[in-house]
Order: sequence, then C-alpha cells, then structure tokens
Amino acid sequence: MEVSIMIEQQYLEKYKRDLALKGYSPRTQRTYYLSLVHFFRYFNEPPESITKESIKDYLYHLIHVKKLSPSTLRQAHSSISYFFSQTMSRPMEVENIPCPKKITRLPDVFTPDEVFRIIRSAVNPKHMAMLMLAYSSGLRVGELVNLKVSDICRKTMRIKIRQAKGGKDRLVIMSAFCLKFLESYWKTYRPSDWLFPGIKQGAPLSTRAAQHAYNIAKRKAGITKKGGIHALRHSFATHMLETGSGIFQLQKFLGHKHIKTTLVYVHITEENIIARSPLDVYAGTSTHELFHNCQ
Repeated sequence: MEVSIMIEQQYLEKYKRDLALKGYSPRTQRTYYLSLVHFFRYFNEPPESITKESIKDYLYHLIHVKKLSPSTLRQAHSSISYFFSQTMSRPMEVENIPCPKKITRLPDVFTPDEVFRIIRSAVNPKHMAMLMLAYSSGLRVGELVNLKVSDICRKTMRIKIRQAKGGKDRLVIMSAFCLKFLESYWKTYRPSDWLFPGIKQGAPLSTRAAQHAYNIAKRKAGITKKGGIHALRHSFATHMLETGSGIFQLQKFLGHKHIKTTLVYVHITEENIIARSPLDVYAGTSTHELFHNCQ
C-alpha cells in the first residue's frame, strides 16, 4: 500500500510540474491537481494499468453516481487528458473520449439602477471604490484585488491589468467619475502599493473578502436577483453595448481571446432594443416628400 502511495505521489509531482510548464493559472493548476487525486483514489492502482475503457467508466461514474455538473465533468476530462497525454506520454488512451458539450447560459445582469444601489450600499468608502471600479471598468474579481496604485493611468484614462486571464497584460477603460472617487479614497486610506490592501501586511485584499463585501452591499441594497460580484462585469459589458460601444472595442476591454465569448452580450442587449427599419431612422422629415415623389 505504501509503495502504491509513493508511486502515485511521484506521478502527481510530475503532473504538477507539467501544469506549471503549460502556464496554467495557479487556480487551474490546483483544480486539475485535485481532480487527478480523486481519479487515482478511485482506481487505487498504478496509472500504467489504467486503460481507455477504464477512463470512460470513471467519467461515466462521475455522471451517474457523483452527479457532477457538465462544467465540473469537463474539468475532470481535461485534467485526465493532460495527465495521460503529457505526463504519461500516452495520448492514445484519452484520444476521442467524448466530453460533455459546454452549456451556454446568458450571464446575470443588473440594471444601472440596481448597480448604483449596490455601490451606494457598500459599508465603507474602500468597498464602495472597489465595487465602483469593478463595474466601471468591467474587471474580474482577481484583477480587481491585484491592482496596484501605479496601475491607474490618469493621463490616458486607462487601467493596466497585469497578467490577466491567459497570462496577458491589457488596458481597460477608466471612468472619469470613478477616478475622482478613487482620488478621494486614496486621500483617506493612503494605499502605497496595492490599491486595495488586505489585512495581512504587504498583501492585497483577498478575492473572498471582495466577494463578501459585495454580498453585504447587495443584501443591504435589497437586490434579490441572482448574480455574484462577477455580475458587475457582465453588467458593464451589457451597458457598454447599450450606450453605443462597438463589439470589438468591448472584446479588447474585457480581454476575451475569441469574439464568440463577447457576442453573448449582444443577445442580452437585443432584448432591450426596439427594431426599426433604417428607412424610418434616416428618412425623418423627408418621409412625406419621398412618399409624394413615389406617387
């Protein structure tokens, strides 16, 4: 039994190395690693003896016994596939194994009034500035808490997001109103490095603390609609399109690799747009004259 555990640990260490070499985010590395640990525990045998049919049986077990969601099942599928193709150098074992289709759901979006109510309900100026920034620039919570004071570019009215999702830096839009509020926040709290410092000296606010601050504000605002702090980002994207911004411009601000990801907000925006013929829009007062000339 001890020998089996030692062998398993050796493979897990190699897997951890391969995930880091791939450049996955720490969160993805941890998710894949824990998923593989569960995979090993299920078989309790050396990976060399695990066959393609055994992998299919395991995934089937996750569906019908564990009742995992399609997204969690996709993570398990990906973690196992990467292990056998990279760490084990046995890509044939995971080739053509079916994977659940990704379910596309429309994101949770708040109205502008609901967003403002949430921001106003923050318990202190720090949380208010944080929530306002999350909405006004469409930031992910991980990007929000990892901002530094030096990332605020006042001259260009942009914010630098360092090493965002996918390991890429990008610039996002900066609200003039939010900048004024941030200046007031800075005068009160005087952050020197991290824009939103945490309790621990020299560390930023944790994502959990940011989510907690949002939940308190949302509850105080009396908002019962579904949606976590990420809904502020969804609301930013939807409202940007509603106020006339272009889809490719929005893609750049959100940091989406594929335009298909950004297009989901078009479906939401369409619900609030009354379709009009361009003839009605541009003809204006000339409509009667145009009609008269057609007689």
